[in-house]
Amino acid sequence: MLNAAALPTFVKLSSAVPEQSFTQEELWGGVFADWYAELPNARDFGTVTRVRKRHMAWNPATDLGRKTRGIGERMQAYVGIVDEVAGRACAPLIEHVGQEDVGSIVMASSTGYYGPTPDYFLAKKFGLKPNLRRTFIGHMGCFAAFNVIKTAMDSVVARPGEATIGVCAEFSSLHFRPDATREQAIVHNLFGDAVGAFTMAMKEPGHGPQILAAHTHQSYETSDLMTLSVLDDGVQMTLSPYVPYVIASVITPFIDDLCAKAGVLPSDIKHWAIHPGGPKIVDMVAQKLGIPDEKLASTWHVLSEYGNCASATVLLVLEHLIAHDTPAPGDLGVMLAFGPGLTVEGALLRF
Repeated sequence: MLNAAALPTFVKLSSAVPEQSFTQEELWGGVFADWYAELPNARDFGTVTRVRKRHMAWNPATDLGRKTRGIGERMQAYVGIVDEVAGRACAPLIEHVGQEDVGSIVMASSTGYYGPTPDYFLAKKFGLKPNLRRTFIGHMGCFAAFNVIKTAMDSVVARPGEATIGVCAEFSSLHFRPDATREQAIVHNLFGDAVGAFTMAMKEPGHGPQILAAHTHQSYETSDLMTLSVLDDGVQMTLSPYVPYVIASVITPFIDDLCAKAGVLPSDIKHWAIHPGGPKIVDMVAQKLGIPDEKLASTWHVLSEYGNCASATVLLVLEHLIAHDTPAPGDLGVMLAFGPGLTVEGALLRF
């Protein structure tokens, strides 16, 4: 059962986005109308996704247009943007904790690679100690925030006197491609760029959301429904329309198992930070779990104003929920994210 012991705690959350942003209308007028001119009902995809605007490292109209780019050019652009945006996301974290107290940094990204990995340069930028433990998690997809969270949990449990910084940095706009297919049109009307970050430490109640339990479910028979492939001209995502149905079919027992780990009931959950992989996923999960729409305000806000920002998204949702939903001390909440596998990841929080 629940107690007042020190637990892995989100001491602070922060985020940042590329400076340039585009509404769906601007993107349609600037590039999508040309890309999808022969695709029936293509303009409807922008409305169906419920995305109003997104921040992007690349402007598809000027940085892509009708041409494609090689993977080398895309990675060069990633190197040019990740340090700047991730630096803005992490700066408030460093102000909140002394450099000597940070023992580990964990970072995830599915949209760019180079070595030394970006966490190295973040540690250098902020003067973190040279014996810092670094972990970089690549190519896990939209649920990778939980890989970062669970690695951070392991770190602070093993070394309770230290803090861990977690970072999710995704720049999907660097992989846009003018393929005139329904699948790519939906992807390009959905994904945006962002960095989500947090500081985690072992704390008693009252210092931030504590993690009471985490849970994972992998549907091994559905591995072809959502994929990420590195091609000569970028990372290509495939996304089946059956994804929401698979997630909905497992979400109720998933929540039951997650809550059972902490000895609480699903009916005790008051706050929901759900990764908006797409509006149909959110709608079907909410229907299965009986979540009223007002409890999804942060999820819908992030989808509308930022789009699906891959692994960073659920951190943006949690940050917004804390600021605007103002959970009461002791309230329980759940974080959820979904990605290739299909994989469902969740964490039970006590605010």
